[in-house]
Amino acid sequence: MVRNAVGRYATLAVAVTFGAALGGCSAQAGPSSPAANGLVSHVAEYKLRLVSTSANSSVVAARGAFGFRFEKVCDGWISEYRNSLILQGPQGGAINSSYSMTQWEDFAAKHYRFRVRDFQDGYLTDEVNGDAERLDDKVVVHYEKPVEVTEDLPVDTLFPTQHSIKLMQHAMDGEGYSNDRVFDGAGDTPVYRISAVISGAKKAENAARDEDHIVDKPFHRISMAFFPMDDDAEQPAYEMSVDYGQNGITQGLVQNFGDFKLRGDLIKVRELPPPQCD
Repeated sequence: MVRNAVGRYATLAVAVTFGAALGGCSAQAGPSSPAANGLVSHVAEYKLRLVSTSANSSVVAARGAFGFRFEKVCDGWISEYRNSLILQGPQGGAINSSYSMTQWEDFAAKHYRFRVRDFQDGYLTDEVNGDAERLDDKVVVHYEKPVEVTEDLPVDTLFPTQHSIKLMQHAMDGEGYSNDRVFDGAGDTPVYRISAVISGAKKAENAARDEDHIVDKPFHRISMAFFPMDDDAEQPAYEMSVDYGQNGITQGLVQNFGDFKLRGDLIKVRELPPPQCD
């Protein structure tokens, strides 16, 4: 659960997965919307640290890092996320885990491909890959690994990129709330209902190495609660607060897993060149 949730942050937040929103959102967050047009292709590095634990927490120490690459290519958006994390329990035992996820989403949010790999102590423990296609009346997901299977999702299900652009467009329009069903394909819970509260614009304040001067832009703090779609629980599985720059760069985040919290601090970022398309 911890590893999947940490990795999922990339797809649903840092991975600032971007694409075009459909249906009722198309006018707000389409491929030519201000939110989509303002996205900057970049590579970023973050440091993870433990910020608090509860009295009965299963985690007493934590450290780690993650890297994120977001790039606009000729036929869509590509995001790559990798993290490593060491969690230590109260009895001294430690879990050394790492996680990677690669996504591609076309500009129209019609097609989505994903690959997820989960490691523990250096050994591959789980791998999921597949693709999804949005039809007129449903979203069809085809998994290739770990087993071949096809399933249908409601047509209003958003892909990660599509969701993040919608959130940023809401922020730019002064709308402070969003509630969406989002599919990323990762872990045991590939679909979440995400409830998001969006702040007004805040002044950037960070000490990241930024030679291209791309993180000195205002950000919006987006507080998200993740509810599994197959669960009637009133409490979220986990929560996350993301300082999301108006150019698509995550300037920092806090992840709340209930009995402990992790903070991710941006330490280095650089801009990537635009694609050379025919």
